[in-house]
Amino acid sequence: MLVWVILRRRSGIGFKTLDEVAVIQELMFWVARQAPEQRYPLLFASTLMPRGIVALQSITPKELAILAPYIDEWIAGKLPPQNLPAEYEDYRPRVLLGFKQRLQSKGQWPLASSRKRFAPEKRA
Repeated sequence: MLVWVILRRRSGIGFKTLDEVAVIQELMFWVARQAPEQRYPLLFASTLMPRGIVALQSITPKELAILAPYIDEWIAGKLPPQNLPAEYEDYRPRVLLGFKQRLQSKGQWPLASSRKRFAPEKRA
């Protein structure tokens, strides 16, 4: 199992913090419920361990390409409510923005896949 994790990490997109792991895992489960056609590629969400060793966890570029439009939505504030009282800050958009900026600076962000998934705005 450890060999598989290490090989997956080498070919994947790594995480920097446990918050990134937790938010991406939550996003992957949410996308799997919202878009059933994307369920199979996101099955590996269950292998992410928010309490595990960050250095051994990653997602594939294909998974990132699927998640990119949803990450943009969550950064824009179009995300499900968190399971906390309203007085708690929703840190998920901030974590995703940092994740996206870090990957863009490394040239790992999927440009073609980050097209807006939002409904087009109507112009008058």
